[in-house]
Amino acid sequence: MAAARVTLYSSMESYRQQRKGKVILVRETLSETLVAASEKLKENVEELRLLTGGVVDDITLLREDDILIAVTSSTESTRATPSSPIILSDLPEDQLPELGPQTDQSHFLLKKCSRLLSPDAPSRHDWVRLNVGGKVFATSRATITSDPSSMLARMFESDWFSATDDSGAYLIDRSPEYFEPLLNFMRHGKLIINEGVNPQGVLEEAKFFNVTKAIQPLETLVKNEEFSLAGHLTRKEFLQMIIGSSSSSVLRCQGINLEGVDLSNLDLRNINFKCANLRYCDFSHSDLTNCVLERADLSYATLNNAVLQCVHMPRVVMEGACLKKCIMDASLGVSTNLEGANLKAATFDNSQMSCVNLRLASLKGACLRSCNLRYAIMAGTDMENCDLSTSDLQHANLRGSNFESTNLKDVVI
Repeated sequence: MAAARVTLYSSMESYRQQRKGKVILVRETLSETLVAASEKLKENVEELRLLTGGVVDDITLLREDDILIAVTSSTESTRATPSSPIILSDLPEDQLPELGPQTDQSHFLLKKCSRLLSPDAPSRHDWVRLNVGGKVFATSRATITSDPSSMLARMFESDWFSATDDSGAYLIDRSPEYFEPLLNFMRHGKLIINEGVNPQGVLEEAKFFNVTKAIQPLETLVKNEEFSLAGHLTRKEFLQMIIGSSSSSVLRCQGINLEGVDLSNLDLRNINFKCANLRYCDFSHSDLTNCVLERADLSYATLNNAVLQCVHMPRVVMEGACLKKCIMDASLGVSTNLEGANLKAATFDNSQMSCVNLRLASLKGACLRSCNLRYAIMAGTDMENCDLSTSDLQHANLRGSNFESTNLKDVVI
């Protein structure tokens, strides 16, 4: 195997200023390579480093045209300790080193700066470790101070002293479960709360730390959760619940009781109605795009002319529901999912249902006259006593379906 040629720089500063490096051949051993580097630079080279700051201790890992930085006795003070992050400057993309799968990326901090490993460059002190209720969080000082009015910002912008644990992390006596969503909000400005985490607890943390930008959306979320648990709602109460919430963000209404409520002509996009009681509701002309209706009960509901694109509703109950002229095709790129749904005696006449997933659904006695069911997934679907007359089933997957006593007059297959 031919020896690799690498380019050697006497310091990171030389590389940054694009000075000419020295090309050397990698020798059979690391010690021989260090001697060759010393002869080329006319200095005693003690170790070699990659651009990422990693120490070269195995020359077999070096590749042709790798760039190495020599550490000599004169540059000893610029070495990074194993616990210090290596700062990579704002280099052109073609000059940025690759962090491979074997690289310990915890030692590297990619950050825009004007210098590399210089006294003025950001140091590990720009990172803060917080021990919140026994759980340690590592974050940047910029994140902690992103809301200047918050208690956290005041803590770390002043000469604040607090007890620390054995690792040096600042001790904060609060709940880590509720603190974590708040910390993520300060990182990217989006409120993301995992299932099982009470928004009320996160709200209390936001108020305690005075993270003002998070308080209002959290209060809205808590109010919506209270509505969900309050029992049966009227149309007016439900409208009050959704007013102020963005149609592009998910509104959680799991288990809500809206039985018999008139919800027609409304923008209901991105609402999570999982396991909700929506029996006898009127959704006529409403937009339910991207809604979740998994295991919801819509028995005898009216959804004429409703938009049901990209809706996730496996095992939904729609027995006796009326869905004439509904739009649930895949024109938005995601198929509506009705897998395992109870659609007995439901009416879908003249609906756009291309690519809809009806796998294992029960459509006994349902009416699907003049429906567009192209490319629909109907494998294992029970279509007994269905009326499919004049519908278009081209390219539909009908494997294992039950068509006993089904009206297939003028069906296009």
